[in-house]
Amino acid sequence: MNFCGWVLISLLLLATPVMAAEEAAPSAPEGPIEVTAQRMDADQSSGEVLFSGDVVAKRGSMTVYADQLTLVFIETENERKIERLEAEGAVRVIDGDRVATANRLDYLQAEEKMTLTGDAMIHQGGNQVAGDEIVLFLRENRSLVKSGKDGRVKAVFLPQRKAP
Repeated sequence: MNFCGWVLISLLLLATPVMAAEEAAPSAPEGPIEVTAQRMDADQSSGEVLFSGDVVAKRGSMTVYADQLTLVFIETENERKIERLEAEGAVRVIDGDRVATANRLDYLQAEEKMTLTGDAMIHQGGNQVAGDEIVLFLRENRSLVKSGKDGRVKAVFLPQRKAP
């Protein structure tokens, strides 16, 4: 699951050229996914696994917290892999000092596209971007932040100092 490799650096690389020169390109977490929850419902025929109740999903250095998490798998010739991930309710994604929050998270593996909706916010240190919806195109290192009908997009970027 190349699923968030990663949010804040992707966004901040685009927004602050000094940081882009200093930071490495985002990379996906590697290894197994460990999910804990109060309940798990698996449907082998549809390839869906629904976790609910205080969900915590970990992979590498990244952790996703949500009220509910759905993993949708697809079968390939010789493996079963994640096609998409959907998280709902008090979604929080943490990777080091980078944090993303929203009411919902949708990740499409093939497109490497992550969408945070409902009070979406990403921050790292003092840098912050917020809107009703944040779409991250991870493969392209591109992002789109949208406001709601009556809202506005908000961004705060702190100056970065170069190391001597």
